[in-house]
Amino acid sequence: MPHIRIDAFDASVLPIRSGNVRIEWYAENIEHPGEGLLGAEVGGIPFLLQVKPKGDSVLIKSEKISRPSPNALIKKALQAYLVEAKPKILYSNISNLDEAKLKEPLPSLKEIADFRPEELPDKPIWIEIGFGSGRHLLHQAASRPDVHLIGLEIHRPSLEQVMRRIDLQKLENVWVIDYDARLFMELLPSNRIERIFVHFPVPWDKKPHRRVISDTFLAEAMRVLKPGGTLELRTDSENYFRYAMDVFTRPKRVKLALEKNGEAAVRSKYEERWLRHQKDIYEIRVESLEFSEERKIDADFSFPCAPALKRLYGRKPEKAVIDENFFVHVERFYAISDTEGLIRVSLGSFDRPEHKYLLIQHKSVTYYPHDPVATQTNLDAHRTLKEWLCGM
Repeated sequence: MPHIRIDAFDASVLPIRSGNVRIEWYAENIEHPGEGLLGAEVGGIPFLLQVKPKGDSVLIKSEKISRPSPNALIKKALQAYLVEAKPKILYSNISNLDEAKLKEPLPSLKEIADFRPEELPDKPIWIEIGFGSGRHLLHQAASRPDVHLIGLEIHRPSLEQVMRRIDLQKLENVWVIDYDARLFMELLPSNRIERIFVHFPVPWDKKPHRRVISDTFLAEAMRVLKPGGTLELRTDSENYFRYAMDVFTRPKRVKLALEKNGEAAVRSKYEERWLRHQKDIYEIRVESLEFSEERKIDADFSFPCAPALKRLYGRKPEKAVIDENFFVHVERFYAISDTEGLIRVSLGSFDRPEHKYLLIQHKSVTYYPHDPVATQTNLDAHRTLKEWLCGM
């Protein structure tokens, strides 16, 4: 991940404006002075840079929650700071910025903040969850131009590699999205998707709550799939296969197709390796049997107030608010001034929490970098957060 280590951090050079790069403010951690966040924007894409003391030096890197893609955006912001502040550079891995294979987001990248279900192309929609190297995703896109594919992947190097290949192959029927598939499913309209692929997910044998396949995920998959549409799981893990079979057979009415060591349309390099080692490959296809009602949620994540940051810090909750179906945890405060700054929060469901910042600036409060996913659980959590923030 792009980062620099310098002898000292200087916030007095802000704001920085160079070309399409903006670094507007520095927000200092109230409880840990010297540590903070820089508000950056490159090409209209906002994100945060983390400033962290490391012994006699200072590390500046991308902040995890708001991290953009491609990495070149982070490098541009770091480079702009170096040019303006002129610190002593102790270490840097951004020197290859001009050689970056991917300098800007490509049209194939769909930012989750800009995703609108009503903008789905008027053609069959297939979704692949965790596309990895992209072999299967790209094969399907190239061989089925009549289909629009959406690939979900949270591993940044894989996502950027596949974006480059989409560009090289001039494929116009693929979107790639860096987002948790379990949350993304809840954004989709009912009865709209034809196929969902979950190929070789991480088994998470020691942390089963992190598995993609679950009762909740299956219910969402059956909702978004058209009647006759299919969810396809392929795995080399017998434990995952047996776990998935248990989940898939719990609904009242199901239709399954099973296959062991069958031929795939295209194999990943890992599948080829497993087959060379004579490892079994399991495949389960679950068919959607019923028409689902459309879900309508009034997704209002606004705040009707904008109290001063320091006043909010004075009444910071001592512990997380835990409800039967959701939680809200106010974690850290970062001050731009006495009245403005950021609050890091976690909220939503216990197994799929959202991690956000609240940006208090210009007499308004907004989620940063974008609103939570429009689920009923997140809306319930938002109302609780709003009650604390606005003193309602």
